[in-house]
Amino acid sequence: MTKAVQLSEGEEIIALFRRHWFHLAVEGLVALLIFVLVFVVKSVAVTFMTQSGVVTNQGGFALILYALSFTGLVLWMYFFASWSDHWLDAWIVTNKRVIDIEQHGFFRRQVSSFPIDRIQDVTFKINGPIAMWLHFGDVRIQTASISDDLIMKQIPFPEDVKETIVQVIEAERKTRRP
Repeated sequence: MTKAVQLSEGEEIIALFRRHWFHLAVEGLVALLIFVLVFVVKSVAVTFMTQSGVVTNQGGFALILYALSFTGLVLWMYFFASWSDHWLDAWIVTNKRVIDIEQHGFFRRQVSSFPIDRIQDVTFKINGPIAMWLHFGDVRIQTASISDDLIMKQIPFPEDVKETIVQVIEAERKTRRP
């Protein structure tokens, strides 16, 4: 992370946050279910074509193997892209700013930072029973600028993240006062 972000003099990293694992697990499960579905459909199709005499048994096996290999490769690439996006997205809270690192695909990264003294409000939201049970949600940071708010999506323990940011804001305000 230090390669993507240069810290200024006197700036210290307080916390680093990443998305909750649940979103990645759902994408992996979807990819696995698609693979199983393709396997079942191809097996039924080849069995039907073999029984009707369209292809020989050996040709049917080669067709299934080719289709499953291609589908597996595409789904693996999809899951790897999802995993890369999950791992490379991060939010860093320092004593001077909040940094949002967002990876878009393999070759595009967007890094934004919001000064602590510009933050006006920090709220969190947990939607749904799964998010409540697994303790993940969104943290919204509203700033004094006209740019969009910073939203930390699907972050673990959003109430703790909010409290961490509020503590950093309060500590920064105390150091600014004469």
